[in-house]
Amino acid sequence: MRILAAALLLAAISAPALAQPSRDTLADAVGSAIQNNPGLMAQRQTRAVADESLKQAKAAMLPSLGLNGSYGTQELEIGRTFNTPAGTFPLDGRQERSQIGLEARQSVYSGGALTAGRLQAQAGVSGAEAQLRGVEQDLVLSVVTAFVDTRRGEEEVQIRETNVASLKQQVQAAKDRFDVGEVTRTDVAQAEAREAGAEADLAKAKAALAAARASYQRIVGRPPVQLAEPPLPPPLPGTLEEAVAASQSANPQLISARAQEEAAERGIDVAKGATRPKLDIVGNAGLTETYQDQTFRDTNVGLSAQVSIPLFQGGLLSSKTRQSRLEADRARYQRMAVEREVTAQTTTSWHNVIAAREAIAASRSRVAAAETALEGAKQELAVGTRITLDVLDQERELLEAQLGVVDAERSAYIAIHQLLAAIGRLRPETIGR
Repeated sequence: MRILAAALLLAAISAPALAQPSRDTLADAVGSAIQNNPGLMAQRQTRAVADESLKQAKAAMLPSLGLNGSYGTQELEIGRTFNTPAGTFPLDGRQERSQIGLEARQSVYSGGALTAGRLQAQAGVSGAEAQLRGVEQDLVLSVVTAFVDTRRGEEEVQIRETNVASLKQQVQAAKDRFDVGEVTRTDVAQAEAREAGAEADLAKAKAALAAARASYQRIVGRPPVQLAEPPLPPPLPGTLEEAVAASQSANPQLISARAQEEAAERGIDVAKGATRPKLDIVGNAGLTETYQDQTFRDTNVGLSAQVSIPLFQGGLLSSKTRQSRLEADRARYQRMAVEREVTAQTTTSWHNVIAAREAIAASRSRVAAAETALEGAKQELAVGTRITLDVLDQERELLEAQLGVVDAERSAYIAIHQLLAAIGRLRPETIGR
């Protein structure tokens, strides 16, 4: 019986804990967004298209084998014929003819166009992969922002609800002191005005929280439910110089720009290849059947080398070459611009992280000081050395300090992840659970 009672007691203690709903973590939100975001899915298809382009470029360098056939009939009436021991020649009347042939072709020399096309396609794959990573990073950063914005909105509502409750007590206390003649009607009106303003600010905070939740649902794909404390962010580089160096080697936008520059450079070789001779080895075998006479059956097997040399196209090929050079110049300048932009972005994010961390420390000190000042003002009001307005001012000071901590923590968390995105390290797997 004692064992049974102990088991029942343990079950009773454990049941409430088991009944509590699970809390959504930041990693859960990121995973849901990665699975359901249409923009990311579209970019994955773009990446797959680049893979197919590379396969096509490689296939152009391999041998090709084709089968072709034809069948035709015609009515032929010849005005002059010759009589031969075998009959009239040539034959007239209805003629039926069929052909079938097999051709194999291998490019031996293409002026470098095929090789350049393959390298250009490889650069396209690298660029598409970098763009996919960039879209993925942007999505993760959006989820992080929506997550902390929702939690910040919830914390602001809680802080303002506490402030409203405190001001209600101040109003009641002012009325009580007015009833006994310790304060004037002005003190009561001041307390009531502060309470009304706090009620209005609370309504605004609730509206902002509803907007943050709607944004969260749009990005993540499901509404927020009991969001857990966000995990500690991944480690950052030790110095600004290390962060800039990391961004120059791993930033997706920069990698994509370099791949586009490489593809444009290869485009010049493709255009040049069109102006050069081409050499193909061609093998063929065929059968021709004429149905009027079974002896009219021809077969052929051959191997030949085909050379084509462009001589004059009205300036078309030279214009395409110049166009490719201009596109390569444009891609190079764009890559240089992206390098500067990434450096500036990394530097800005780095200093934002420092500023946000300092703001957190300052805001927490401000909260501690404001709490002490409010408690002292209340005690001094009780002994008559302070007025109601002094306590109300300290209430507002504490409210602003508490909201300052919430804002600073939100800014620091987002700034850290913005820096991670700038250096190319903001991946779904880096978001801890």
